[in-house]
Amino acid sequence: MSTVNAFTPKGQSHLVTTSSVQIPTQDNVSAVSYRIVNVTGGTVTLGWAPANPLGVAVTVPAPSIPTAGSPTNTLSFLSGAIEVVSLPPNVWLRSDTATSLIVTPGEGI
Repeated sequence: MSTVNAFTPKGQSHLVTTSSVQIPTQDNVSAVSYRIVNVTGGTVTLGWAPANPLGVAVTVPAPSIPTAGSPTNTLSFLSGAIEVVSLPPNVWLRSDTATSLIVTPGEGI
């Protein structure tokens, strides 16, 4: 039986804007929990891409809502939302809105 723990930060918080930013983590293998806070007054779409295994910077495509037949690596967050999601370690993120999301890597929910 697994134990569910409250979210525990395991790294620094980062402001995600309209430029790609990497969120460094302590785990380089397993999926990592990320606490994401939408600090805007509207819905924000977040694009993500896994880290390059060679350590090369990754450019996340401009986030857009998926359409039929065109899937995307995106998540949407309502105004004021605080969510915990699991994504690849050392993930690269990009928002569709400037100064919109605060992201903290860690463990738990």
